Amino acid sequence: MKSLLRILLPIIALSAPLAAEADAIIAKARSYLGSEQALQAVRSVHYKGTLTSTVAPADVEPRVDVASIEIIFAKPYFQKIIINQAGDAANEVPGKIEVTALDDYEAWQRIENPLDASQWRMTLLDTAQIRRLRANTAENLAFFSGRGSTVTDMGVVSTDDGKLHKVVYDHGYGISFTRFFDPQTGRLVISQTDNGAIIREEGENRISGVRFPGEVTTISQRPDGGTTTVNVVFDSVTVNETFPPTAFRVPSVTNP
Repeated sequence: MKSLLRILLPIIALSAPLAAEADAIIAKARSYLGSEQALQAVRSVHYKGTLTSTVAPADVEPRVDVASIEIIFAKPYFQKIIINQAGDAANEVPGKIEVTALDDYEAWQRIENPLDASQWRMTLLDTAQIRRLRANTAENLAFFSGRGSTVTDMGVVSTDDGKLHKVVYDHGYGISFTRFFDPQTGRLVISQTDNGAIIREEGENRISGVRFPGEVTTISQRPDGGTTTVNVVFDSVTVNETFPPTAFRVPSVTNP
C-alpha cells in the first residue's frame, strides 16, 4: 500500500468522481435486488439444488456429471458446500459426497463414499484457499456493497451484451470479481473472476423481499482449449436460518 501523502493526494483527487459513479451504480444494483432494509437483514442464505458439470476437452467427447448440491453462506465468514454425486454402476464409477467448509479463518474438505462411511479422506485447506473462500462468502452476502473489498469503478464499457457498467471488487492477494451491470436498471448481467471464468445468473427466487438467482452458470477455459461448464439450478432458497458452530467447524480426524 502506498503510504506517502504526496502520492495519495492526487490519486484521491482524481478518483473522487469515479467513487461517486461507483456509489450510484452500486446503489442501483442493490435497489434492483431489494430494499436496503431487506438486504441488511440477511444473515445467512441456504441454497439447495442440482449441479450439472460438463467437461469438454478440445478433442474429446464431453463428460457430464450430475449431483445434488447444498450451499450455505452465513455472516461473517462461514460457508459450507455439500455435493452428493451418485455413482454409475454401469461404468463402475463410485458415488461420492464432497463437503467443503469455511469456519472464519479455517477451512477443510472431506470426501467420503456414500455407501460406506468408513471410506473417507479429509484435507485442511491452505491460506490461499481460505482467502478465496472468505472472498466468495463476502461477495455472496454483501449484495454488491463492497464489504471486505476495494471497489473500482471502470465506467460504462462495450461488451457482447451491449453497454454495461463495469465495477471491480478486489479482495487482495490476486482475488477479484468483476461485475457488469445494466446501467439503466442495475441488474447484474455478467460476472468475471480473476482467473477468467464467466458467470451468468438467470431466473429469480424472491425470498424475504430479496431477489436471489434461479440458476447460475459458470464457464471456465481449459488449458487444452476446451471448456468446463458448471450449471446450478436452485430448487429452494432459505434466508436467515440459524446454524450451530459445529456445522462449519473442522470435524474430528477420527471417523464418526
